[in-house]
Amino acid sequence: MAPLSCVAYAFGMGIDPEPGAGRRAIWSAAALIVLTVRVLATIATVFFTIAWLVAAVRSSLLNGWLWWAAGAAIAMAISWYLYSYLRVRYPSTSRRWEP
Repeated sequence: MAPLSCVAYAFGMGIDPEPGAGRRAIWSAAALIVLTVRVLATIATVFFTIAWLVAAVRSSLLNGWLWWAAGAAIAMAISWYLYSYLRVRYPSTSRRWEP
């Protein structure tokens, strides 16, 4: 074996990647985006709902904060659906939760 091929072998260059590695990388990126939106939407829903309630006590129920609270709640519901879809479509291959 030539010295260059030893280095390439040691660092995994030239070896076929494991099957499904690209799919898992894309799933991981999509899950990261969806979970980030989920966390931010949860925080925004709480904040905007409290702001809407405070403004509703001071003026009326149909104030400007209602639409922000509704939009954040819709974003949170969509992110829940997308994450559950990703989990069903691309389940985890690790065995850490199975007995």
